[in-house]
Amino acid sequence: MPIKVRKRISKVKKRLFFLLTALLLTLNMHAYQRYAFGLNVNTSVVEFEARANVAPLTSDPVFRNFYADFNYINDNDSLIGVGAFVENVFYNYHPLMFQVGIKSVFTGHGGKDFMALPILFGFKHKVYSGNIPIGTLGAKILYAPSPLAFQDADKYLEYRIEATLQIIENVELYAGYRNIDTDYKGASLNYTDSGYLGFRFIF
Repeated sequence: MPIKVRKRISKVKKRLFFLLTALLLTLNMHAYQRYAFGLNVNTSVVEFEARANVAPLTSDPVFRNFYADFNYINDNDSLIGVGAFVENVFYNYHPLMFQVGIKSVFTGHGGKDFMALPILFGFKHKVYSGNIPIGTLGAKILYAPSPLAFQDADKYLEYRIEATLQIIENVELYAGYRNIDTDYKGASLNYTDSGYLGFRFIF
């Protein structure tokens, strides 16, 4: 079998593995007390995302603000992200919440394989109608310098701005803008630079 074909099969197997892992996480979400999954689109890109609170897996209260998350973006090349983060309020100011975490990102382009472990920093601020929270405004950045980039990757940079609006119980609409750079060794590549609109189920 030609080397090029073997590499292609290996890449397909890798992506199927991570998609299967994400599916298993989704199917087991009934074990979580707090989870969400959403879908957003624009004219050329679709993204599926899911997150789950890991607190029910342990009796230790220190983990009540730990989350596992997954996203899959289908642009010209597929991008898969699997990670974990901590989310908590800013001291005693409950409308403002900060996020810190790490993520593993996998993609490829032109026969090259890309893997990175970006560090995540983010925040979101609740928007109220009277005393009732009806949405959020937030942003996040993920960055992996060369020491956290592997295979053919050189570095990874992603930033997002997003607004949400809860329209009914357990359902929210959201809109945002994302920019993702997947730089390879010897070549810089902007993976996507676009706005998006979607909906999210939250339980």
